[in-house]
Amino acid sequence: MIWLPLKDRMQSELIKRGHCVGCTKSFSEANRHSPEDYSEIEIVECECRRIYIYEKKLNSYKRATIDELTRYGFSTDPDGIPVD
Repeated sequence: MIWLPLKDRMQSELIKRGHCVGCTKSFSEANRHSPEDYSEIEIVECECRRIYIYEKKLNSYKRATIDELTRYGFSTDPDGIPVD
């Protein structure tokens, strides 16, 4: 097994189990947005404002990058914080 710092392993395990790394709430309680023209993903926004991408084909979550949010038409301010 590749050695990863404990924090990275814990975050990875939380995401695999469908929980936010910031507040540990389940993604099932989060807001979901389906971007137009991208039926294979959903953008998942937790109450603590962390944003994840759910890939339907792979049945997995990952943290969203600012580039991905821009590509999928999700608005952010200059600091990368989502705009309602």
